[in-house]
Amino acid sequence: MASCDDFLDVRPKAEKLERELFKDAKGFEGAIYGVYGTLQKESLYGKDMLWGITEVLAQNLQSGNEMISKLAKYDYESDADTKSLFTDVWGSAYQTIGYANNILNQLENWSPASLPLYNYYKGEMLGVRALLHFDLLRLFAPIDESKQGIPYVKTYDPVVKPFFTVGEVYSQIIADLTEAEGLLKDQETLIVYPRNDTNYHRFLNYQETHFNLYAVRALLARVYWMKSQGKAGEDLKKAGEYAESVIKSGKFPLVDCTEIKDYLAGTISPKETIFGVYSTSYQKTAERYLYNYNSYGSFNPYKESSYDSYTKVYKKNVPAQSQDYRLDGHFTSSNQIVKCLKLVDVYAIENQVPDHRQNLITGVTLMHASEMYLIAAEALLNTNKDLALKYFDDEISSRGLGKLSQQNVELTSEIIYNEYHKELYGEGQLWFNMKRLNRTIQSNAESRDIPGNDKIYVLPIPEEEFEYRN
Repeated sequence: MASCDDFLDVRPKAEKLERELFKDAKGFEGAIYGVYGTLQKESLYGKDMLWGITEVLAQNLQSGNEMISKLAKYDYESDADTKSLFTDVWGSAYQTIGYANNILNQLENWSPASLPLYNYYKGEMLGVRALLHFDLLRLFAPIDESKQGIPYVKTYDPVVKPFFTVGEVYSQIIADLTEAEGLLKDQETLIVYPRNDTNYHRFLNYQETHFNLYAVRALLARVYWMKSQGKAGEDLKKAGEYAESVIKSGKFPLVDCTEIKDYLAGTISPKETIFGVYSTSYQKTAERYLYNYNSYGSFNPYKESSYDSYTKVYKKNVPAQSQDYRLDGHFTSSNQIVKCLKLVDVYAIENQVPDHRQNLITGVTLMHASEMYLIAAEALLNTNKDLALKYFDDEISSRGLGKLSQQNVELTSEIIYNEYHKELYGEGQLWFNMKRLNRTIQSNAESRDIPGNDKIYVLPIPEEEFEYRN
């Protein structure tokens, strides 16, 4: 009975501390900033849920680390460190969901009349809850909506939560995001371009580091896009509509091709970033794993001689006279060592920050505008090909490539897929595109093609989850 007695003794003390914390707006805002701060952990979007796992699975990055080498070969069971990696991701994500749920639970004692920014607090935390569940679903569950998914946790308590089917989890994600969209509707006038962060309420500044209205809509685009499995229908249509709503807002313009090198390099883009995590610790992580070269610990792109190297990726569907600024801007190659520096603030690491970067927000972007153009292009491909082509041309021309409409080349789903690979390289998203389409994997780690299947595309749920239930 000792553990039960301990819980009964500790719980009232915790409740007293919570009452003191959530007694005013300052307390709520501090707790919300705490949730965003947790997202920067290495086991979440500071590494593992950004590029540390899925970029390896997608055959974009490699490492001499034995665990990463096994991960690249889809060996999920034989290595204790690999299992521990999955456990850390699973546990950290649900822990952060718990923090968001605690805030949502405390908000039930308040109203918009007693807490002026109530709708913003609630909308943002619903968005974060949906984001984490969605990424857990994409990692640890199959595509088939009738199969077992994950627990969807909406309360802050020690009670074991049931597993839902994939389809049921999607429904709850969409419900949370739909409610969040309604709560955050006033941000249509709050968020402007160019950014103007001079609001009386400090909480309303730098909305690109909050799960704002447009982050909600961008995530809805991602959710319906994933759910569609690349098939024409209502889900893909809705994905396109939400993506277009972000594009048409005019608040997240595409960068110029001359800005490509820097726009995601360890900072929040004042143009393209829809949602990113402010982080002072990410720079050290990026320096350690992406900037420095260590034959055992660093993450590097596959070289020219590889089965499907990074250079081959960027040469697909590109006319000889075009220059893809991403190839030179995001990669360096010297003495047989290749680095992907797309998400690395090299200026800060080398203490040579130029004037134009002095006022940028330090951190990592999780969603940016170019992805919305590609989702919209795919969604419209079979219903409005001219508009699909326009969105696609807008995106590739901002990266320095010639427009397809000027080359007499027909836009196809395969061309969009290849562009998605180029544009989202290093950001952890390609793996999910491969999974939703059940693509055959071009394995750099094994120099062969591997047919897509659930054994590869579904990571094992940590054993601890089931041991705890028993």
